[in-house]
Formats: sequence, C-alpha cells, structure tokens
Amino acid sequence: MSMTEAQKRDAYLEAQNIMRLDKKWQQLMPGERKPDFRRVAREIIRRALGHKVRRNEAPLEMHDGLMHEHKPREAALIERTLKNGMHDPRILHSFQRGAEEVSQRPEQHEIADDGLPDYEVFVHDHGTTIDYPSHYEPGTGVYHSSVHAPPEHAVVPMQVPAGARLHSDYKAVH
Repeated sequence: MSMTEAQKRDAYLEAQNIMRLDKKWQQLMPGERKPDFRRVAREIIRRALGHKVRRNEAPLEMHDGLMHEHKPREAALIERTLKNGMHDPRILHSFQRGAEEVSQRPEQHEIADDGLPDYEVFVHDHGTTIDYPSHYEPGTGVYHSSVHAPPEHAVVPMQVPAGARLHSDYKAVH
C-alpha cells in the first residue's frame, strides 16, 4: 500500500498529539485506569512507516512550446515563474502569444532646455552623510548640518543625590 506525503505527515502529527495527551491525562473517577497512549502512538507510527510514499502530482512535462501547447498545470507554473520579475516581460509575452516581434517603444526626443535656469542637485548619501543639511551658505558653497554636536567637555548634571542607595527590599528581575 502507499500513502501521500500529506497523509504520512498527518499520521506523525496525530502520534505527537496522542503523546501530548499522555502528559495531560488526569484521573476523573477513582480507580480509573490510564489509557496506553504510548502504545497507540507507536501503532500509528508503525503503520505510517510501513507504507510507501507516493507523489500527489504527476511529474512535470516541460518542453519548448507555447503556453497553449502545455498542460494547464505546467503552463501555469511556467507563467508564474516568468511573472516573478526576474525576466524580461517580453519573454512572458512570447510564451503566451508566440515569438512575434513585440513593438518597441517609440523613440523619445530630448527636450530643448532653452531659457531654463541652471540648477544644482543635492544627493543625500546615507553612507557618507550622517544628517540632513539645514541650510546652504551661498558665499562659501557649504551646506551646514541640521544637527549640532554638544560641547565635548560639558558637565552632565546628575539627578541623583550623592550617596543614594536602593531600598533593601529591591529584587532584581531577570
């Protein structure tokens, strides 16, 4: 006999659940005997191990044909693979509609910039700049930082009075 992978996995999960019952079982009536959960779980696993595993699906039959020349399962798998964004969309179109030439986009002409003022572009590079600029100083060509560093030797005021201790009933929680 044979069983599918899903049926075999379900048998193992059922055996695990029975073993959990073994740990949780409680006696409800005086003199009630505990069922042999371990024997039942062993029997389920023994039956599952005795069966061969068969595949749920037939093997794939791939060839270099168009979408309508494949079986529905293979065609859907190839189409999903070509739609994942890793390949040129023209490959998907040629698989769906054939190898006919896909029309290219029309050439775009550059727009003449007559009369447009020159402009400067500031590119924020996170690898080299740490903070955003706040303003630009035109005479020097320098961007000033929006973040100001504190003085290096500043005294940090303490909020706790000198000699303060924790209460003796303090318990560390980890």
